[in-house]
Amino acid sequence: MAMMPGATNRLLANQSRQGRMKSYQGVCLHTMVGSLAGTDAMFQKDGTTGTESHFGVGENGEIYQWVDTAYTADANYLGSGHVISIETADYGGSFGRWNTNGDNVPYWNAKQIVSIVKILQWVHETHGIPLVATKSVTEKGVGYHAQGVPNNGLPASLRGTKYQWSKYPGKVCPGKKRISQIPEIVRLAKGGSTAVPAATEPATPKGVLGMTKRINAYLTGKQKATGTRHLMIDDKGNYTIVAGPAEFVVSAKADIGGLKKGEHGFLILAEVMYKKGHPTVISREIATVKVTANTVWSVAGAWTLPKDHKGKSPRLRLIFKTSSKTATAHNVYISGVRD
Repeated sequence: MAMMPGATNRLLANQSRQGRMKSYQGVCLHTMVGSLAGTDAMFQKDGTTGTESHFGVGENGEIYQWVDTAYTADANYLGSGHVISIETADYGGSFGRWNTNGDNVPYWNAKQIVSIVKILQWVHETHGIPLVATKSVTEKGVGYHAQGVPNNGLPASLRGTKYQWSKYPGKVCPGKKRISQIPEIVRLAKGGSTAVPAATEPATPKGVLGMTKRINAYLTGKQKATGTRHLMIDDKGNYTIVAGPAEFVVSAKADIGGLKKGEHGFLILAEVMYKKGHPTVISREIATVKVTANTVWSVAGAWTLPKDHKGKSPRLRLIFKTSSKTATAHNVYISGVRD
């Protein structure tokens, strides 16, 4: 079986009747024109006799797995034996009720982005699918449904082949706004994010990925990571990843060493309140992963940092917390986007 850790098991009955995957060419992103609950109810009712996807991502970042990735899911028509499919919610709740005719699908929110990143990273590690945003249906990597649709992205010469991903001409799924976000989402996945955030808030879309500025920081040097340690993120001695007010999506990773047998720690993306000359206080843990071995660890999160409050500046930092007296961190890498 190929089941993603952390995904909610919503496996449909009679998985084996689907047949096994013939290859793992890529991941295809879809949009539901509905909610996760509504799509799940439809899939559960029809089972594997209908059309289904491998994964679903809800408005609040919930991840459902409907089909074991050892087996095909039918969402990609003739390409279903070669493509891992991800359906994403887009209607009701914070998305509102929009005109579903044409290319009106809203942007993926920050919670969904973090979950999509996690699925892409797991699929890459499990099935070897490259973390590359594809420009053509024939390329290996991360693509979207419209690329394989007749009278849209599919060249006429490829009709009737495994590259035809829909029997219905002209479909625009997942919509131009979501398509514009894919390159940045793939770039975030390359940063190695593997942890679901402990808490997230949706970003307000304003351009690519709903954000405008990239976040990149890298520090190769070794630093102490004992106690509750705010980690430096670059060779200029900076600790702050983002200062408020800001909306952001960030992935971070670090090589953690120096842990003795039985020791552990926690790598945390945290909102802190900073004021020069005063203790810096952690006000919120946005995303946390438990570190149990000397190796590379990753964490990802999305949040909205508020404005300054009572002279204190809200900031995003990477923190390592442990009782170890010998823990170290090096090769700290930060990747993300902000408004």
